Amino acid sequence: MKDSKKNTGSYYTPSYLASFISKRVLSHFGNRTRMSILEPSVGDGAFISELEKNKDININLTALDINKVELNTASNKWSRKTASFIETDFLEYSSSKQYSAIIGNPPYVKKNILTSKQIELSKEIHSNEKLTEASFKNIWATFLVKANTLLAKNGVLAFVLPSELLQVKFAEEIREYLKNQFERIEIFTFNDLMFECKGQDTIVLFAYKKSDNKGDYFANITSKETLENNSFILRNNDLLVSSKVKWTHHFLSSDELTFIDNLKKELRNVNDYSESKPGIVTAANKFFIIDKKTEKQYNLSKYTKPIIQKGQFVNGSVVFNDDDFQKLEDKKRPTQLLQLNDNDKISKKLREYLDIGELEEIPDRYKCKIRNNWYVIPNISEKPDAFFFKRSHLYPKLLKNNSNAFVTDSAYKVSMRNGYDINSFVYSFYNTLTLLLSELDGRYYGGGVLELIPSEFKKLPIPYNVISNNQFAEFTSDFENKSSIEQILIKNDFNILNTTLGISNEDLLKLTDIRNKLKKKRLRNQEF
Repeated sequence: MKDSKKNTGSYYTPSYLASFISKRVLSHFGNRTRMSILEPSVGDGAFISELEKNKDININLTALDINKVELNTASNKWSRKTASFIETDFLEYSSSKQYSAIIGNPPYVKKNILTSKQIELSKEIHSNEKLTEASFKNIWATFLVKANTLLAKNGVLAFVLPSELLQVKFAEEIREYLKNQFERIEIFTFNDLMFECKGQDTIVLFAYKKSDNKGDYFANITSKETLENNSFILRNNDLLVSSKVKWTHHFLSSDELTFIDNLKKELRNVNDYSESKPGIVTAANKFFIIDKKTEKQYNLSKYTKPIIQKGQFVNGSVVFNDDDFQKLEDKKRPTQLLQLNDNDKISKKLREYLDIGELEEIPDRYKCKIRNNWYVIPNISEKPDAFFFKRSHLYPKLLKNNSNAFVTDSAYKVSMRNGYDINSFVYSFYNTLTLLLSELDGRYYGGGVLELIPSEFKKLPIPYNVISNNQFAEFTSDFENKSSIEQILIKNDFNILNTTLGISNEDLLKLTDIRNKLKKKRLRNQEF
């Protein structure tokens, strides 16, 4: 691992993965005896070590890295004379040469950590390829785009990449770009995290400028032996690629994708029934959200409002009430939001507390800097009718708010539009189709975390079904006493999907099977 991995975004490639990629690229060129290869960020030289082993092909190697020490280490792994090791940032690299293959593991660095020069270079690279600035949120995307421009007309690109390519919004444009630039694309996904990079799912992309077997192919790898033995199966999934479905769901068949799409067309979305906005952004939760002990110590009670900080604090129910809030206080959770106004008189004890924040340099944080007073949180607004927590584990959580509590931006604040009832909305959310579509439309991270960004939640189809207060009370009781979410879904599916929408029992089983497949892929080997 590189010393400055956070800033350089560098993560070493396991030798077996470097070996698989190198062999697959070289095998594509059959009996060719000469070829040129570019590695734009050599790191520890894992790919160079593997390429060095092949003595049958005269490889003219160009290896780049921004780190001189890493570059020197990598150069010592290459014994032939046919190589150039150049200390440079790939974004600045210029060459009239077109390479047979470009391979590597580009850095993963978010735009906000890059230098101003790197940002300008990235914008230019994307613009030259008719891509918008929105397609540039991380440097790996720019490496991908620039690498394509340096490939020969029959060249191959092979990169280790984050699974962001398959699922995040900004990568949609990059996926379209790849489809237009390459005749054949191969995506390898993995059952286990491939790196020590916590929370970063990894994929391998092979992209071929020319191919006799055109199309988009996917394989999920369950073990490194599968790669070493070449015992995987690449499956074509052109319907997935031609639709807006995220490429992470490549294991769903065309029939399954069409089945889901036809059901979606019959439903209105969350946004038709409700208005949702992100919760309160404090810019420093540990400072602005305090427990009762701190509130008492600094006499802050007249400045505080009740708040839920995290989704994990509200597990197990579909209603959050004052008793639930009291339990959080009893557990000494931080439950009090420090809400100050610009015209508030600053008492001596409050001043003591604000001084702590200043010692911690909280006023220097960007979101605090742009406020009139760094300690006045904007956009508190009214308490919401319900909370939808944007990140979840076993299933997404939508809760009716029967308390006076506000919520942080760990959740979306939900308020009902005229003519629609919060009880019916919450009840209708918990069915297999909507939870399946949460898996399909959201994105997931290492560790099995499911996340829906605001636009994904708003577009989520929901079979709205009007129920009585007594029915909601029964539903709430069932939910609190459930052994698993599946117990709720079985009952709700019959009432909502079967009775209301007329979905047959056979199709309900099909939906359950698809949801389980999606959930199993996200959670890996964890228990459901």
